[in-house]
Amino acid sequence: MQMDILIFIGLLIIGGLFNFIWEPGAKPVHGLAKAFLLIIIYLAVAVWVFYFAGITNAFLLKSLGFLLRYGGYLSRVLLGYLVGNILMGLLSKETESRSLQLKSTINITLWAVAISAANSFLVATVGKATHMSEMIGFFKQSGYAIWFLYFIMATESACALAIVFHFKLGTGIYASAGLMLIMLGAVYTHWHNKDPFSDSYAAVIQLMNLSILVLIYYFEKQVKHVPADTQIYVI
Repeated sequence: MQMDILIFIGLLIIGGLFNFIWEPGAKPVHGLAKAFLLIIIYLAVAVWVFYFAGITNAFLLKSLGFLLRYGGYLSRVLLGYLVGNILMGLLSKETESRSLQLKSTINITLWAVAISAANSFLVATVGKATHMSEMIGFFKQSGYAIWFLYFIMATESACALAIVFHFKLGTGIYASAGLMLIMLGAVYTHWHNKDPFSDSYAAVIQLMNLSILVLIYYFEKQVKHVPADTQIYVI
């Protein structure tokens, strides 16, 4: 799991560095954002199939696991590239047409990261629900009441949905902050229990995902001045 964190960071950096090697222009980057969104949707569906479809065929499970792993790697590289490209676009003086394209790229990238983050928490909540005896035992061992487990599960699900409905309700930043507090609480709980730090790796990865999501919310705010009726949502 520690290697997963290093790979996560490394792939983002590699993707970001591609901005100094390849400058394709606004339209190809917009196309990459669409491809990124499609990959994220595929990965979101594949995760549910992998964990909850009841597949028992070893070959199918191995094949799906392979696609999930390497599809995830590709998505990290694309995310690193898109975040770097958006940041460079915001720092440069853009023409009006390029600004419109940049805003659309930010929106599509935000959709993808929001779906990824929300899906991971929904999957985790269902995972908790299917292993309630272990979760109850862990919460009791940690000194928490059982109601707190249900509160965490409900809050994670509600915040995940609030992230998805951000474009309608504007709730993404608040939901992300709430989930970050829960993940910090998870890290603290493992530390308080004197668990090995490896038990906190999943929470650390979620914190990094949510930090990137918050960054893209910031990007979104920077282009609010672009007329809404010119946004491009065609996938």
